[in-house]
Amino acid sequence: MTDQEPKVELANPESKLAAKYTFRILIMDTVEHVNQLKIACKNAGHSVIPAHTIKEAFAFLDGKNHADVIICAAYLEDESMFEFLTRLRSNPDHKNSMFMTLALEPGPMGIRVNDSTKQTGKHLGADAFVNMPVFDAPLLIAEIQKLLPKVPWLETDRQKKLAERDI
Repeated sequence: MTDQEPKVELANPESKLAAKYTFRILIMDTVEHVNQLKIACKNAGHSVIPAHTIKEAFAFLDGKNHADVIICAAYLEDESMFEFLTRLRSNPDHKNSMFMTLALEPGPMGIRVNDSTKQTGKHLGADAFVNMPVFDAPLLIAEIQKLLPKVPWLETDRQKKLAERDI
């Protein structure tokens, strides 16, 4: 696994749920979980950015890129979701990005610490905590829908640039 910039994977064009605008969802988790989450998001009409490390996520976010919603595993294997969230919130470009902490298949220890993980994440600026002992695609999409802005960041940025040109 490398820590190079992840690539945007476009929404499934045949998705019956595709919205007027395509939102970008950055997903940071294990390869297995990212693949499950990608399928659900792409089938719902969203583009996804898969990342497996904080370095990969910021390789994408530190460029000219942005995600409408960032989903991060509550329990990363070798890194800290809290470190990722703290760094994200300290960056003015991403201070207001919507952030979901996802406890997908948290295991016995994760279940015991879910409440403190949720509270700490909220304190650090997480917008949502979703506990999902068993993967549930409709629940995931419903929780993402709650966090989506009215207009995707890419469209907002495009409109802002057009307005600046007209000044």
